[in-house]
Amino acid sequence: MSARPVPQGSLARVTPFHAPRPGEPSQSTAAAEAQRAGSLLPRAVLQGCREAIQRIGDRESLGFGVTSSVRGEGRSTIAAGLALVQWLDYEKRTVLVDLDLEKPSLHDRFGVSAGPGIADLLEGQHAVEDHLQRIAGDVWLLSAGRLREDAPRTLIQLAQSNVLSQLAEWADAVVFDLPPLLASPTGLEAARLCATPVMVVRAGITPLPTVREAVDTLGSSPPVILNGVRSALPRWVRRSTGDWKP
Repeated sequence: MSARPVPQGSLARVTPFHAPRPGEPSQSTAAAEAQRAGSLLPRAVLQGCREAIQRIGDRESLGFGVTSSVRGEGRSTIAAGLALVQWLDYEKRTVLVDLDLEKPSLHDRFGVSAGPGIADLLEGQHAVEDHLQRIAGDVWLLSAGRLREDAPRTLIQLAQSNVLSQLAEWADAVVFDLPPLLASPTGLEAARLCATPVMVVRAGITPLPTVREAVDTLGSSPPVILNGVRSALPRWVRRSTGDWKP
């Protein structure tokens, strides 16, 4: 698939949708929400994310963690695309988690509140679902919450808490927007919280030595999604996952 690289600010701003309660949304409401969800990202991005999910395999869909070598590679956009496709194509209740605790951005991109979120959950006994904000349909955002100066310690607390297990029980699929591996002190630790780290590479922009260094930190070659149409990425990056170009 051929497309232009996706700028970081390409997500549409939306107002959270609140389904009528009690009961499920009507068919007309569900159809409208599906159309709305499909309009939040360019079609080429959603198609690239569909191909990525198919290649990675549905068995690991619970814990996609989307990372990159450095900032500016389209990581948050791809994370949002994977979350939307999980609901649009597979009708899975999906939570998109902003785990970039140092520079969270998803709440701004979707036009929702910055919190409460992860940081607030770790301070008390709260149910995860009480801190979720609906993006569209059955796709929800768990924001980073109140910013903390000690992001590494927050990640340790998250790993030791029951927040991740709550997410696994409440949602059918969880997609984490992770900090970059080389541009954040929490990049690697955040990636270790996810069943399947997925790396986004800005094709033709990110230097290959930088990509190699980031891949080496993970210990094994992750699935790679190329953001862009041209790539000189070598086979050691692409050999097991294919070349996906949203």
